[in-house]
Amino acid sequence: MYKGDTLYKCSEERIKETLSGLKKHKDSRKYIISRLEALGGKSETDDLGNVYVTLPGSSPDSKKPDSKKIVLSCPDSSDSAGVCSAVEIIGTLTAEEIQLTHALTVLLWNDEPSEDEWELVPAMGTLCLEYLPEEIRSDYKDIKPKKSAKGSKQNRLNTRDFRFMFEMHTAAVPDGIAVADIVTASVGRPKFRFNEKLTKLTEDSAALCGINTEKLHYSPDRDTWIAANMLPTAVILVSSDDTRKYADAATVLLNAVLQADKS
Repeated sequence: MYKGDTLYKCSEERIKETLSGLKKHKDSRKYIISRLEALGGKSETDDLGNVYVTLPGSSPDSKKPDSKKIVLSCPDSSDSAGVCSAVEIIGTLTAEEIQLTHALTVLLWNDEPSEDEWELVPAMGTLCLEYLPEEIRSDYKDIKPKKSAKGSKQNRLNTRDFRFMFEMHTAAVPDGIAVADIVTASVGRPKFRFNEKLTKLTEDSAALCGINTEKLHYSPDRDTWIAANMLPTAVILVSSDDTRKYADAATVLLNAVLQADKS
C-alpha cells in the first residue's frame, strides 16, 4: 500500500451470495468458473486439469510481452474461503473499475480425483517439477498428464508468465485470520526471501486496513510448499463458516494484490 491510495473493502453480502450459489450447484468448480467469466475473466486449462481464469490488465503495461500475471490461488474448489475470496476480489476490481498493471489469474487446482485420476498434490508436484528441490523431485517424475484434460502444457503455471502468488485457505485459526509464514519450512533456500517480502506486504495490508491478523509460523502442507518453490507466495488462513472473516481476509488480500501490482 502506498500513502494516499484508496483502501478498498470487500463485501460480506456478495460473499454470502457466492456461498449460496455454491450450495445450489452440484458442480461447484463449473459454477465458480462461470461466475469469474461473467466478471470478465478468460479461462484456460492446462494438461494437468488445472483451470486458470484471467482478468486482463487494463493498463498499457499489461500488453507488453514481458508483463507478468499475479495469481490468486484457490487450493481447491471445495475450499469456500479460497473460492469466495477469489470471486469477491475479481468482483470488487470490476465494480470499482480498478485498473491493474498486471493481469490477475485465479488458479483452480485440479481437485477431482477418481480411480484413475490425480489428487491435488500430484497435480501440483508435476506442474512444479522443474522448480522442485532435488530431494522430492523424484516423487513426481513418473506421473503423466491426465488423459481427460484437454488443455495445453503451455498454459501451466510457470515463472515466465507469472510473478506472485497469493493463497487463501480455510483453517482452524483461533483469532479468525492469520498470515502464515512459510519461510521456516525452507531454511537455507535464498529465493524464499521473496516469500518473506510478500508475507510482510500482506501483513502491512492488514494493518493499513485496520484488520487484526495473527502471524502464524507453521510447516505448510506439502502442496503449498511445492507451489512456493516456484513463485513467491503469501498465504492467508481464515476460520471456516464465518462470512465476516471471509470478507475481512478478502479485503486484506485485495489490498495486498494492489500493492504487489505496483512493485
